[in-house]
Amino acid sequence: MENRQDQRKKSNRLGGERRADDAARIAEALAKRGHVSMRVHGTSMLPWVRPGSVALIRQTSIENVRCGDIVLFRRDTHLFVHRIVEKRGSLETAQLFSKGDAHPTSDGPMEQGQLLGRVVRIYRDGDGIDLDAPGQLALGLLISKLSLHSRYWYPMAKFVAIVTRPVRRLMHPRRVSNLAVR
Repeated sequence: MENRQDQRKKSNRLGGERRADDAARIAEALAKRGHVSMRVHGTSMLPWVRPGSVALIRQTSIENVRCGDIVLFRRDTHLFVHRIVEKRGSLETAQLFSKGDAHPTSDGPMEQGQLLGRVVRIYRDGDGIDLDAPGQLALGLLISKLSLHSRYWYPMAKFVAIVTRPVRRLMHPRRVSNLAVR
């Protein structure tokens, strides 16, 4: 069995890009098992979902998605993990609009069959964030509403995040493993 480094060398990936057939394989695994975990690449969901975070995604349908949810969807051979910012229409003919939190505009309407699943948990820096917790649902809804106007506030939020990073690191130092120090 090949190790991951050998597999990465064989793939022609650049940075965080996935191979063209990865989208099909991930969609197939999600349909077969009902859930999948994957590492998120890209910066479209900053500051909430960071590059390198691991997302646990459960298969779902449009009826079970609400504004504020983070979803996985597929367009052609590309996968996107973005937030639902608007839901139009009736339950049977609902039309979803998604957007990366850091993007200035919406991705446009999501067509039938593009939605693959909903992110239910995010793992980053050793912590798990349950997106189905009541506080996280409310925060997701608030972010979805603010995200519609992110072209105005996101540059300032990014600046504040960079400036306050040293203070936040002092308050929440990285966890050290329980291995004995010799």
